[in-house]
Amino acid sequence: MAEKLNGRLNLSKIPKELIQESNNGEKFIYVDIVPNKNGADQYGNTHSISVYDKQTRKPVYLGNLKPQEFGGQGGQQGGSKKAGDLPF
Repeated sequence: MAEKLNGRLNLSKIPKELIQESNNGEKFIYVDIVPNKNGADQYGNTHSISVYDKQTRKPVYLGNLKPQEFGGQGGQQGGSKKAGDLPF
């Protein structure tokens, strides 16, 4: 099985002035993905995502990432569920 990084990005924290536009009209930002200095945190996050704000000269924290296996059998997240555990 392969491994990927999975996480979420807080779009509300992206400073609007850092959003750029390409020649074909698509909007984008440059991000930095950095491994945590002390390894995984209590939630299993191993990397952080940030964008550098040149005006304030500080990184803006946008989210965390953690490793997740994918491919092969199953593909469920968060453990297995039995028929009696399903909410419907």
